Amino acid sequence: MPTPFTHLATAPEILAAPEMPEAARAALRAEYPAFLLGNIAPDVQTVSGQSREATHFFPVPLNGAPPAQWQMLQRHRRLACRSDLRPAQAAFLAGYISHLVLDQRWVGEIFEPVFGPRQTWDDFRERLYLHNVLRAHWDAADLDRLASTLDDVLRGARPDGWLPFVDDAHLLTWRDLVADQLGPGAGRTVEVFAQRMGADPEALRALLASPDELARRLYVHLPAGALERYRAGAITAAAAAIGDYWL
Repeated sequence: MPTPFTHLATAPEILAAPEMPEAARAALRAEYPAFLLGNIAPDVQTVSGQSREATHFFPVPLNGAPPAQWQMLQRHRRLACRSDLRPAQAAFLAGYISHLVLDQRWVGEIFEPVFGPRQTWDDFRERLYLHNVLRAHWDAADLDRLASTLDDVLRGARPDGWLPFVDDAHLLTWRDLVADQLGPGAGRTVEVFAQRMGADPEALRALLASPDELARRLYVHLPAGALERYRAGAITAAAAAIGDYWL
């Protein structure tokens, strides 16, 4: 799934999408720190110790799972009526919906058809490794696009009972963990992925630095234009999902 930096990089693209209702766009811009935090919040399980499905509301493999945002709003009905929420909380939920849409589409369009357990090229462990290489490669490009002041903007989000299934303290810890990694040379994606996989971080860095090796080992397995189609479609779908929630 996309990394926190990719989610932060797509947030302004989702806001600018024509599918976003003008009323929602204005409200989210007015509460931009909360919207940004929502865009990374489902990955809070990194610090909260919850299962991934407990914060993402869909399984992997998908097996025909319904849209994750519907599942969340069905299970936690007090979040479902946007007009009953405080403005910052509603903006945060809009960002949370964005994250769920992007992640679920990634699994359905990129992970399962290219790297998943049913694929036959190489073994599954190698495919998982290269899936994380792809995520790290995209992450580096997106981190470079983020404004150097975004850490301060993100820290402006102050959750106050925004989620019934995640403690505010965990959201604050996750907010600061990501904010600390914003800025030139501060990202830690390579180290995080290497630690999770039990892989050599230097070997991962070397692969990421070699366009020829990336093409030979990774990009040869991706259909031409797949990433571009995914990103454009996911941004459109996220903006539409927020519009459905907002109206």
